[in-house]
Amino acid sequence: MALARKLANSFVDGDIVVLKGELGSGKTTFVRALAVARGVHESQVNSPSYTFVNEYGGRPPIYHIDLYRLGDVSELTEIGWDDYTSRDGIVFVEWGERAGPRLPDRYYLAEFSIIDEEQRQIDLSLVQP
Repeated sequence: MALARKLANSFVDGDIVVLKGELGSGKTTFVRALAVARGVHESQVNSPSYTFVNEYGGRPPIYHIDLYRLGDVSELTEIGWDDYTSRDGIVFVEWGERAGPRLPDRYYLAEFSIIDEEQRQIDLSLVQP
C-alpha cells in the first residue's frame, strides 16, 4: 500500500498498468491504495472480477479491469477493451497478461510476489518496443 501511495501521481493520462501475480498477491489492494491517494473513496474500489471493469472518477479517471475470468482473447471486444485502452484515463489491468497480443506496445508491468502474510514484493518495469 505504501508503494501504491508513493506512485499515485507518477501515472498519467494514457498509462496502462498490467498487474501480474497469483491470487491474493495484492493486485486489488494496490489499485485501491493508489486510487485512494488520487482522491477516490476507498469504498468505491473493489475487484472487478465479476464485472470485468470498474470505473473510478478523478482527473484523469481510473479504469480497473480484471481479466481473471476471461475465457478467450476475443472476449476483450465484448468488454470494451479497445475503448478503455484508448480513452483518457489510467488503466489498471489485473491478469493483464491474458490480453496477450491485444496489449499495447507500451505499458507498465507490475509483478506481485507473496513474501509472507503481510509482505509483498512488487517489481515495476516499463515494457516498450
